[in-house]
Amino acid sequence: MHTVPTNRSRPPMWPIYLCVAVTALGIGIVNPLIPRLLEQNGASEFIVGLTTSVMFASLALTALPIGRNIDRIGIRPFLLVGLLSYCVAMVLMPWAHRIGYFFILRAFEGLGWSAVWTAAETYVSQVSPPERRGHNTAVYGMSLAMGTAAGPMIGTGLWHLGEAVPFFVATGLAIGAGLIVLLVVPEPRLHHTEHAHSVSFSISRTVLLPLLIAFLYGYGTLSLIALVPTLSYTPFRIGLLITLTVIANIVAQVPVGRMVDRFGYRPVLLASLTLLCAAALLAAVQPPFSIILVLGALLGAFAGTLYPIGLAILAARVPPQQLGGANGTFTVAYGLGSVFGPALTGYMMTAVGPSHSDQALFGTIGCLVFLLLLAMLGGLDHVTVEEHAAGAKSSSETFKPPL
Repeated sequence: MHTVPTNRSRPPMWPIYLCVAVTALGIGIVNPLIPRLLEQNGASEFIVGLTTSVMFASLALTALPIGRNIDRIGIRPFLLVGLLSYCVAMVLMPWAHRIGYFFILRAFEGLGWSAVWTAAETYVSQVSPPERRGHNTAVYGMSLAMGTAAGPMIGTGLWHLGEAVPFFVATGLAIGAGLIVLLVVPEPRLHHTEHAHSVSFSISRTVLLPLLIAFLYGYGTLSLIALVPTLSYTPFRIGLLITLTVIANIVAQVPVGRMVDRFGYRPVLLASLTLLCAAALLAAVQPPFSIILVLGALLGAFAGTLYPIGLAILAARVPPQQLGGANGTFTVAYGLGSVFGPALTGYMMTAVGPSHSDQALFGTIGCLVFLLLLAMLGGLDHVTVEEHAAGAKSSSETFKPPL
């Protein structure tokens, strides 16, 4: 049985939320601009897409060893290593004029994301009390979404001041996040008895559901981000659709997280999957654009909440001393979905031809959600497992900054 620390001794959550939001803002600033740099250096659309795949492949390949070492070494070192790796990529990218350098720098970017996300998610999972897991993981998801959504507008404006300016701003934001980690974020401490009996995390049926959720989230969201701009609508309509989808994603996070805490994950997840499946399949029949806007908002709202729900389930089913490895595996599943989603869905859109490409995009996502829904109804989540209480506390009975 794991002892739950009192609220007074529990490390604060806001520094991690702020760190994640600042980092996501930097990512959002530069991500739409990297393809421009590549095209200016003679890269084709295939090369642009391939560098993105390299970045997500780097994330997927490094997340598991990072997670396992978080369990051994601690969270703060990997937050700092991730931010440093990201800074290296951002500082050098404007000066890279050979395509090969971009592949290397995007690999460093993926490593940075992997370390920051895995460490931050482990922190949130370790210090969240059971009755607030859904809320805390939802606020984490909202922090990511808000930073990423606000970035492109800022980055486009900064681009006009100079091609290197957005990358320097992103680097400055990452440095600011590093200062937050150094000055404010404490290292959660697990009880000595938990360390003594700790073993490496291994995949089992008890964590299959959250890993499938992570894969589906990566597959669906990256497919939509990459391929919605190719739909047969005017640029204004595509921009409006993306804006409403992002707003709905941000707004839905915390209410859905609180419902998870109140009603449990299963009814909320079943409802989210049902609405998400219905919205995607209805969008595939090409209704009027006004209906597409409503369906896009539903897609954004309920797709965005899958990730924090998956994190909350994972935290409840994995012992606190194994959460680093578990969150690393969760990030791997998300990375694999992000790598395969745009490529496979884009291939299907090409195979059916321009007249049916919209149906292929929404239909593929809707069918995958439907399969997960069927698996849940068939007993995928019916596992016997003791839910674990949060086992982390600060190094003293009252919180003190690390420096």
